Amino acid sequence: MWYFIIDIHRNVKKGIWCIKLKYVLKALKYIAIVILVILALIIATVFVQTLVSPNKIPSIFGYKPFIVLTGSMESELYEGDLAIVKDVDVKTLQKNEIIAFRENEKYVVTHRIVDVIEKDGAKAFITKGDNNNIQDEGSVSLDNIEGLYVYKISGFGNVLLVMQSPITLCITLIIIVAAGSIWIMHGKNKLSKEEREELERLRQEKSQNN
Repeated sequence: MWYFIIDIHRNVKKGIWCIKLKYVLKALKYIAIVILVILALIIATVFVQTLVSPNKIPSIFGYKPFIVLTGSMESELYEGDLAIVKDVDVKTLQKNEIIAFRENEKYVVTHRIVDVIEKDGAKAFITKGDNNNIQDEGSVSLDNIEGLYVYKISGFGNVLLVMQSPITLCITLIIIVAAGSIWIMHGKNKLSKEEREELERLRQEKSQNN
């Protein structure tokens, strides 16, 4: 009698665990789908912006990615990091904030503001790399500022270096969509199989009890 009760209790616990596991797997699948869709949209947006304006930094909801190519901002930013910069009102920038600005038509520098000055009747900034011994030459005008540094993804800049060409971006997008579709279909078939096995187990238990 006690063994029968204990066995029922174990089966109930096992059934509850299986149900919870299925809900967790479904939730993980939906989360993965959302992540893949967002990633695909981001890559597609960058791809289109790169084609339309090859000399302009791609912007995603007001945020711009910049690959760190030197160690001038260590230990805040390291070579190979991806610096995320946000579009802001450049007139509100203050001393000690880190900004990204165009040094020339080809290069963008991410350095810290060490002084705020007035040049030719307009606000300007003196900048310096945290790891540099001297300040940057000249000053940074408001027109040359790309935005305010807000976040970094360590090492991800090295990944994007490989993905700079439009062809590579397109291939990456296709791979992400294909891999996501295969994973989703595989997960769907696997879940259906588990459900069939569970139904078969319940049928067997019912026939044994009868």
